[in-house]
Amino acid sequence: MANEKQKIVDRFFEAYGKRDFPALKQVVSENVTWYFLGRHPYAGIKKGIEEVVSFFDTMGRIMSKSRPTVVKPIVSENDEYLIECVHTRTNRPDGPNIDHQACILWKFKDGRIVEGRHFFADPQAADRYFTAVAEAESSVPA
Repeated sequence: MANEKQKIVDRFFEAYGKRDFPALKQVVSENVTWYFLGRHPYAGIKKGIEEVVSFFDTMGRIMSKSRPTVVKPIVSENDEYLIECVHTRTNRPDGPNIDHQACILWKFKDGRIVEGRHFFADPQAADRYFTAVAEAESSVPA
């Protein structure tokens, strides 16, 4: 059975998938901040629902082409946080791939997501992967 914070994350992805902004605003703070740090073209701090949705659009496009296998060996929560430890192995036909572990830390306030942070077990490998993906994406004709 899903826990309280996991249910909020599930509602986030359901609303995101439907592009249902009123439903998104029920589970995400207007001032949400998302941290995806590193030394690659996708790194940065995203602020507000629009920037966070744009970030998830980009990651969704990348991951759909990457055909990942994702396993979540640990998911836990407390009153303020949900943490997902994930093992991701990508299978891109154009070459750049990664087999890594990361944690995603979701922070909540008043029943809404207020912050997210990615922590990579091997930040340099993540940088190499996302840099190579950006290069592969930019070399594909539109």
